[in-house]
Amino acid sequence: MGLSAAWWWSRTEAAIPNPASKPSRATATLQLPLSQSEPEPARASVDGKRAWVPGSEYRYSLDVTQQVAFKQTQPQGDAPPSMRFHLKGEWRVGIVSANDTRVDARVSLLPENVSVDVEGHDALSPDQRQMLMGSLSLPFFVTLERTGAARLVHMETGTDVLAQGLLRSVVAATQFVVQGVPGASWQSEEHDATGQYDAAYRRAEEPLRFSKSKLAYTHVATAQGLQPLAKDKLRIEVRTDSRFQLGADLWTEALVASEQLEVDAGDGMPRASHELRLRLRLLGRSRDTSLPGALTALRDRLTTVPLASIQGQAQDPQAHHRQILGGRRFEDMLADLRALPKDEQARDDARTLAMERLRALFVLEPAEALKVPGVLHEGLEPLAASPMLGALSAASTTESIQALSRILEDGDVSVPVRTDAVAALGMAEAPTPEGVEALRARARDTQPELRDTATLALGNAAMRMGAQDARGSETLVQELGARFRSSNSVEEKALLMRALGNTRDARALGYIEEGLREAAPHVRQAAVEALRLLVDPAVDPLLAQRLLGDPSPEVRKAVVFAASFRPLGPLLPALEQALRGDPSDGLRAELVQFLGSRVTNTLEVRPLLAWASQNDSNASIRQAALGFLKAVSANTGP
Repeated sequence: MGLSAAWWWSRTEAAIPNPASKPSRATATLQLPLSQSEPEPARASVDGKRAWVPGSEYRYSLDVTQQVAFKQTQPQGDAPPSMRFHLKGEWRVGIVSANDTRVDARVSLLPENVSVDVEGHDALSPDQRQMLMGSLSLPFFVTLERTGAARLVHMETGTDVLAQGLLRSVVAATQFVVQGVPGASWQSEEHDATGQYDAAYRRAEEPLRFSKSKLAYTHVATAQGLQPLAKDKLRIEVRTDSRFQLGADLWTEALVASEQLEVDAGDGMPRASHELRLRLRLLGRSRDTSLPGALTALRDRLTTVPLASIQGQAQDPQAHHRQILGGRRFEDMLADLRALPKDEQARDDARTLAMERLRALFVLEPAEALKVPGVLHEGLEPLAASPMLGALSAASTTESIQALSRILEDGDVSVPVRTDAVAALGMAEAPTPEGVEALRARARDTQPELRDTATLALGNAAMRMGAQDARGSETLVQELGARFRSSNSVEEKALLMRALGNTRDARALGYIEEGLREAAPHVRQAAVEALRLLVDPAVDPLLAQRLLGDPSPEVRKAVVFAASFRPLGPLLPALEQALRGDPSDGLRAELVQFLGSRVTNTLEVRPLLAWASQNDSNASIRQAALGFLKAVSANTGP
């Protein structure tokens, strides 16, 4: 958090989330499938430098505690209250793109426990805690230099201000910055919320183990940007100890960090102290095909701030768009798309760049979006058309929505391209009546691919409309529910369950409960999956009931999948009961895998895995449970 945050935290009323303001939902997807990530071993770059591989994702357990205290220097003054913040969960970092100078990464937190104490007392009501956890769960993006130095943070506009501060502090504390191949020792220039500082790194005796310490701050974050530290007006004392264990790819595998910051601003201001303790441990590496292009797809709904900035200091988004566009015209980017490279990696990079530039163009000059329907009518390969559609969705202007609607209605455009357009329209940030009507029409289409995608997109549109058009959102939920009740097709009922789940609307719960009572297991499975993103106290008991009582193993497995999106505590008793008594080896195996993924940062799952390692009737399951426990025992600290 640092200096700027230390003063900001004194505003207790600003630090506590307002349950009346809901977090936005930029991360919704149309079909919400199971993860398709594939394990990837650690690998070093050929030149011995850090591996920046787009599509790579790193999953960590995170446990961080921060405390802020104030001491009044004036006899009659009152010091702000002391505050303590604790955050525990799974921290994910995925590489979106990388070039010679810049790396963009998507970061997300799956919080398991969050606490805010003021003067030793819990400051969060249940509603406030739920809202804070929702804001902390929103993925965001970080722009880094090739050295690993974090410079910019891109967060969804409207993200709770406390969540922003907590997440930015973790980004800053987990930086490992090195130019090229690590030597015996080196220094770097780094940023955090306080400002700019010099850091020193030293290699330990063990391979790929390093220590880091902050030497001194040289600049401080102000409303005017970074300014040289005037030591006669502001005194900052810092003591840090960060110990990194790296993998062969030079990515952090374990980190234990502690930091103490003392700030004396003089002029009768209270003295502020900030203490941070952080533990980070790698849970696994994987591949995520959704990462390339992810920042481009969401750029227009994000607010960009320097990591070293006062909370709320934002860049001019139009200036950012102009920088990306670089003076290029629509015709220039169309020519690029018509001449995509044949090499797969080069082609993907070119498509991503074209989508970024087109989105910037459609935001800066909205009328340019209306050229796209004509281009697609004349014919364009799906690989070249997709960046155009993604840019229209990301821009989400009235003209962009109009362009997507026209493409959906054009029967001369190929079905694959129109299907992509349907998905893009469903993901648009600000659905218009014209756009919703276009989706409704395609939901009645004779082409199954168009019809199914449009149905899912209607659910997503209902979620996007939210509070801006509550009546329109409610109407879509009711329409999807009515279609479910009137359908005689098992496949259509399952599809509508998933569409209702995409709405994330509490009003969909009644229809989903009906789906849970359907005779067809396929429908019940879809209903269980639809529950995973709903915020309602009735959801966890419904999931527990299905896990312990549904006759279909596939439905019970769907509960394990749904549980991976939710806080673990309320479901833990049912998960334990299923682990001890479910007759399906497949389900118990999935339970062990799921619990094993949480074993590092959730102590409560260890007794369950210990029981399974000794008592499960299947030797493979016993061995898997034991493997997770051994991994924990072998990794007690760097």
